[in-house]
Amino acid sequence: MALSSIKPRDPDAPRALEVLHPPPAGNADQGDLDDDGFEVGPAADRVAHLPPAVHTAMPSPVAAAPRAPHSRQQTAPFMDLYAPTWLSPLIRLLVLDEHGPMPRTVQAQAGFGVLLMSVQFCMDMLAWTLGFRWVFVNAMGWPGWILAVLFAFLISLVIIIFERFVLTADVYASRLPLFLNPAILMRVVVVVLFAAITSIPVEMLVFHDVIQGRLNGELQGVRESARHQLRGDIRKDVEDVAGEEGKARTRLKEETPTLKLENLEVPAHDGRIAELTTRYNVVMADLTQEEMGWRSGRKGKGPKWHRLHDEKAGIERDLGEAKAARQTEIDRRTDANRRAEEVAAKRHFDELTKISDRYDPRKRDLEKKLRDVDRMPDAELKQATKREFAVVDGFARRWKIMNELEAEDALFNLTKWAVRGLFVAFGLLVLTTKALFNRPTRAYYAGLDPLRVNDGVAGRSGQPR
Repeated sequence: MALSSIKPRDPDAPRALEVLHPPPAGNADQGDLDDDGFEVGPAADRVAHLPPAVHTAMPSPVAAAPRAPHSRQQTAPFMDLYAPTWLSPLIRLLVLDEHGPMPRTVQAQAGFGVLLMSVQFCMDMLAWTLGFRWVFVNAMGWPGWILAVLFAFLISLVIIIFERFVLTADVYASRLPLFLNPAILMRVVVVVLFAAITSIPVEMLVFHDVIQGRLNGELQGVRESARHQLRGDIRKDVEDVAGEEGKARTRLKEETPTLKLENLEVPAHDGRIAELTTRYNVVMADLTQEEMGWRSGRKGKGPKWHRLHDEKAGIERDLGEAKAARQTEIDRRTDANRRAEEVAAKRHFDELTKISDRYDPRKRDLEKKLRDVDRMPDAELKQATKREFAVVDGFARRWKIMNELEAEDALFNLTKWAVRGLFVAFGLLVLTTKALFNRPTRAYYAGLDPLRVNDGVAGRSGQPR
C-alpha cells in the first residue's frame, strides 16, 4: 500500500482506532526520558501507527509533528478515552484542565474533587454569612445582609481558589509523602486555620437556642428593671398626691372657725330650784315635827300641820315647774347646738368632698397605671421610662456567651470541638482526595502524558521499568 494513498485523518473524526505506541528504542531523534519513561527533553518525533494489518504493509514510519505534552491519541481501540463527562463543566469552571485535554479517568478524579470543593464553598458561604450577619445586620439592619453575603462570598471564593491550587499542585516527582511535602504542609496549616475559623459561626448556630435564651434573659432583666423603675415612679406620684391631699385637709381644718355652742348651764333656774329645794326641806322638817308633836306637846293634825302641808304642796308645785323650765331651756340650747353642729359638719363635709373630688381621680389613675405595669407593652414602657430595651447581640457577645457555656458545662465544650473537628476534617477532604489521585491524574498535573504513565516506556537508562 503506497503512502500517498493514505489520507490525513480528520482531527474531528472519532478516535476509536487511534493507538499510542512508545517511540522505538533506537530512534536517534528520541528526547531524554525521566525515571518514569516520559520525555522531558526536546519533543521527540511522534510516529503515527495504524492497526497491525496496515502497519505491516507500511515500508517505513511516517514522521509527524512534534508531540504536545498531552496528545489526544488513544491507547485502546473503539473507546473515546477523552470523551467529556458530566463533570466537565465543573472542571472548565475552575480551569482544572490547565495542561490540555483530560482523559476520563483524570476528569473523574478532578471532577469529584471539584464537587467536594463546591460543597465546601456552600458550607463556607453559609457559615460566613451567619458570622457576618451578627456583625453587619445587627449594626445596620436589613442593608447589612448585602454586606454579609458579599463578604461571605469573597472569603468563600478565596478559600475555594486556594483549594483549587491544592488540587492541582504538582507533587509527582517528590520523594516525600504527600502530607510531609513542605508546600502541602503549608496548605494544611492554612486549610486547618480557615476551617477552625469557619466553624465558629456554625458552633454559635448549634448553641443558638441557649445563647438566645441568655440574651432573652438579659433583655427580660432590662425590662424588669424598667418596670421596677416605673413602679417606683408611680408610687412616688401616689405619695405626692396623698401628701397634697393631706395638706389640703389640714389647711381646711385650720381655716374652719371654732363652732360656738350655747352653754347648757342655767344658773337662774338652778338657783330657783336650789331655793325651792331648801324651803321644801325646811317645810318637810317642820311638818315632820308637827306630826310627831315635838313642839306642841300634842299629837294630831292641827291648823299648823295643814298650813305646812299646803306650803309643802305649793313648794313641790313650784319646784316641778322650775325643773321643767330648766329642762326646757337645756333642751332648747341642746337643739340649737345640735343644729349648729350639723350645719358645721355639713359644711366641713362639703369641703372635704371637694378636696376628694380634686385628688381622687389622680390617685385612681395612678393606681390603675400601677396595676397595668406588668401588662404594659415595651413601646409604652420605653416611653414611660425613657430607656432602650436592647442588649448587645453581636458576634463578640455571642462568642463570649458560648465560652461561658463551655466553662459551665463540659458537654458544650465537647460539642464545640466536635463541630470544629468536623469542619477541619471536611476542609482536609480536598487534600485527602489529592492524596488518593491515581498515577495518571498525578502525571497529568505533573505536566506528563497520563496515558503513557503505565505503558512500560523505558527510563533514562533505556531499560523497561
